[in-house]
Amino acid sequence: MNAYKQHFLRMAIYNRWAFRQLYNKLNEHISDENYHANSSLFFRSIHGTLVHLLLSNKIWHARLTNPSLFPLNDEQYPFELNSYWSRSANDLEQAVTNRKDLHQRIFIECDRLIDYIKQLNSESLMMEESFTYFDIKGKTCKRNRAEALDHIFNHNTHHRGQITGAITKYGGRDASPVLDLVAMPADEYNMINST
Repeated sequence: MNAYKQHFLRMAIYNRWAFRQLYNKLNEHISDENYHANSSLFFRSIHGTLVHLLLSNKIWHARLTNPSLFPLNDEQYPFELNSYWSRSANDLEQAVTNRKDLHQRIFIECDRLIDYIKQLNSESLMMEESFTYFDIKGKTCKRNRAEALDHIFNHNTHHRGQITGAITKYGGRDASPVLDLVAMPADEYNMINST
């Protein structure tokens, strides 16, 4: 495996590990009341932010694997997936109401992203191959695949950081997870080299 593909696989495995650390702290320290409370986050609550991450990851996976698909409908959700960006915080939070169900769905997306990267052609990644997809408004966009992957990981890190701030607000510094990439244990790194 070349270093470029290894980088993206590392980021995908880190992404899953960071969500696991985040959820460990959420489950241990954050009550349902605080989890759903208005925490002054961009997507209102911890729950709303996690739903946003879930739906964003679902949309980007669809763009990468089936870019001609628009609109994005999924019978698990009451509205068309792209429409959530123009809907209220309440609509977003109601897309998945159960905290445990949301947790499971996020990890399904994490695993799908790892599987997607495993099957990528290393040379096409290095050549920065482009693909065309539809944005949330149905406009045709062109982006290179590596840039899209970088965006997904950066976006997830950004919003996990917001959630970490809310965890600290409700539970103090000891309740907050350590999510630094360098804190990821060696056994997670071994998964990268064994694939």
